[in-house]
Amino acid sequence: MENKWNPAFLQEQSLKADPLADMLIAEITQAHGLEEVRKLFSQMADNRDLLKSTEVLAKVKEYFKKDAGLPEWADDKKIKIAQDLFALYGPEIAFLLNFRSLPLCYTSKNGAKVLYSTGRLKEDGHNVSKITRRLMETSQMVINVMSPGGFDPNGRGIVTVKKVRLMHAAIRYYLKEPSIPTGDWDVSELGEPINQEEMAGTLMAFGPLVINGLDCLGIKTTEEEKDAYLHCWKIVGYYIGLDESLFPKNHEEGWQLGVAIIKRNYSESEEAKVLARSIIGFGQHIIPYKFLDDMPEYFIQRFTRDVSELAGVDFAKLLDINPKATFKKKAVTWMLEKSFYTASTYQKKSWLVAKVSKWLNGKLLQGTIYFYLKNNKTEFYIPPSLKDNWKLN
Repeated sequence: MENKWNPAFLQEQSLKADPLADMLIAEITQAHGLEEVRKLFSQMADNRDLLKSTEVLAKVKEYFKKDAGLPEWADDKKIKIAQDLFALYGPEIAFLLNFRSLPLCYTSKNGAKVLYSTGRLKEDGHNVSKITRRLMETSQMVINVMSPGGFDPNGRGIVTVKKVRLMHAAIRYYLKEPSIPTGDWDVSELGEPINQEEMAGTLMAFGPLVINGLDCLGIKTTEEEKDAYLHCWKIVGYYIGLDESLFPKNHEEGWQLGVAIIKRNYSESEEAKVLARSIIGFGQHIIPYKFLDDMPEYFIQRFTRDVSELAGVDFAKLLDINPKATFKKKAVTWMLEKSFYTASTYQKKSWLVAKVSKWLNGKLLQGTIYFYLKNNKTEFYIPPSLKDNWKLN
C-alpha cells in the first residue's frame, strides 16, 4: 500500500500556513499597526483572560468566542480515557516531553530556525530566563489540554490552543514582513514558517511519540489508551488550524506520520544545537541533585534511540549530544525506568508502591515548577486534582 505520509504530500503541506489566523493578524496590523500585534502577543503570553480584558480588541475576543465547543467527531469517552492516563502519568509525560519530544522537534532545521529567530528559546550564557517562557508555555498548554474540563466550552485547553494559534500567526508575520528586520524568511526555500507539516509534526511529538516513549520507560499502555491520547491531540489540531488531511486515523498512523516528518526534515544546524544545549541546561536546573548534572544529555540520547534506529539517523549526535555511557548514567537510568515500570505494574494494586513511586517520579516535575516560578511573575497553573495525584506542593 502506498505510504499515506509520502514526501510529496508532506512537501505540499510545508507550503501551507493558516489563512484564518494569518488574516486576523494582518487585519490588526493594517488597522492598528505592528505595536498592537506586539501588545496582543504579550497579553496572550501572560496567561491573561483576554475575554475580560478591556485592552483586547473586539475582533480578537470574537475569535476566541467562535467555535468554543468541540467538533462533532469528538468522543467524550476517549477524552476521559486520555485525561485519566495523563492524571496517572503526568510526571512521566513531562519527562518525555523535555528529553524526547522537544529534542526530536529541534532536529528539524526550519523549525529550529523559527525558534532561534524569534529569540524565545535561545540561551544567553548562564541566563536561562529566555528558555523559561517558551518551555512554560509548552508545559502549560499540555496541562490545560489534558486536565479534566480542558475541552469544555471555553475551557482552559481550548483557550490556550487558540492563543498558540494566534502566536504562530504573529511569528509568521514577523518572519515574513519585509519592513521588519526579521522579515527575510524565504518561503520558496524553507516553506512557510510554522507550516501545516510542522504543526502536524509537533502534535505527533506530543501525542504518539510520547505514548511510545512510555513504552520505552516500561510503562505499558493499551491500544484503547493510545488511540484515545491521539484523539485529544487531533482535537488540539482542530483548534490550532491543522488541515484534516493531516489527521491520523489511529495511534499507529500517528506514529508513522511523526516519524515520516522527522525523517523528511532533519538536518544538522547550529540553531538546533543551541536549542538542545538550552534543554540540557533546563534539565540541569530541574534535576534536584547536583551529581546528576550530566544526566540530561544521556536521557536525550537514551530516549530518542528508538526513533534514531527506525530512521537510521543518530538524532542525539545530530544535536551534538554524544555522552559517554558511564556506569553511573546507566545505573541512574535503569533505576528511573525500574521505578516507572513498577509504578505501571503495581500502582493500582499497591498503596505503598504507588506512594513511593509518585514521590520519585514527581521530583522532576516539582523541580520544573520551582524553576518556572523562581524570579518569574507569570502564572503557572496546575489543577488541584492533578497536584494531589502527582504529590506536588
